[in-house]
Amino acid sequence: MKPNQLHAFVAVVEQMSIRAAARVLGISQPAVTKIVRELEREVGAPLVERSVKGVRLTQFGLAFAPRARLLLADMERARDEIAQIRDGATGSVSLAVSASFALTVLPAAFKDFHTRLPAVDVQFSEAVLPWMLARLRDGYLDFAVAHIVPGTLDPQFEALELFPVQLVVGLRERHPLRNARSLHDLYAAEWVLPGDDHGGTNAMAPLFTPLGLSPPTHVLQGHSVTVALALVGHMDLIGLFVEPLARLSFKRHGIRRVEVRETLPTLNVCVVRRRGQPSTPAAQHFIECIQRASAAAMSG
Repeated sequence: MKPNQLHAFVAVVEQMSIRAAARVLGISQPAVTKIVRELEREVGAPLVERSVKGVRLTQFGLAFAPRARLLLADMERARDEIAQIRDGATGSVSLAVSASFALTVLPAAFKDFHTRLPAVDVQFSEAVLPWMLARLRDGYLDFAVAHIVPGTLDPQFEALELFPVQLVVGLRERHPLRNARSLHDLYAAEWVLPGDDHGGTNAMAPLFTPLGLSPPTHVLQGHSVTVALALVGHMDLIGLFVEPLARLSFKRHGIRRVEVRETLPTLNVCVVRRRGQPSTPAAQHFIECIQRASAAAMSG
């Protein structure tokens, strides 16, 4: 299985067009078709079907597509690791972080890393957990820093715990329920839960199950913490955020913390990696910088 075969197949998958894939790869359409056919002979199954409407993946192609992306990412990571070992402090690191981590611990960690390895190219993404896990699964990220509910991470990933954070309930200053002091009082309201589209309303179960209540039925979900803050600050929605973000952003968005009687769950801020994926020297060094900055933030 050759890299050019994988590149051609992934280009077809991403473009869903032989013509567009050829344009992206800078080769002719017949060349793309020939390379994909060679790959199909190698794997022993048809991957792509052509029709007047374009191309579609067969059941074999659908199954092979994530594997092909992962193989390409691992090849690139292997080349990068060899270059880092050969040339010293060079190469690249790709990571994703949560919004609150980006605003608190990351600056100190990156300053430490950049001082020690200034020639390493770092690619940042600010994202929520579902997006991070998808990119880790496909091999696009070296690692991510995310808030994890203890015991919920898929076994295909591994987590290195950094520090705990408390969940905080927030609503706008003039919300009708601004004087509430119990989750019972807030239960029937409309909630917004940024970033947890893979867990649905079950992601809120740890808050309400101890009260003998099922999770709220009115829950807006999305991939943006910034959008959630803006909506809670301007509408009669109730938001669920982490403590560092509450300290940094609530006042700016006109949001007040609800001091409920109940003890809210604690999340763990973790470095998350695909299980079994060895870190390149540069990525491992960045993780160590993050660990030091996290320890300093907790002690300070």
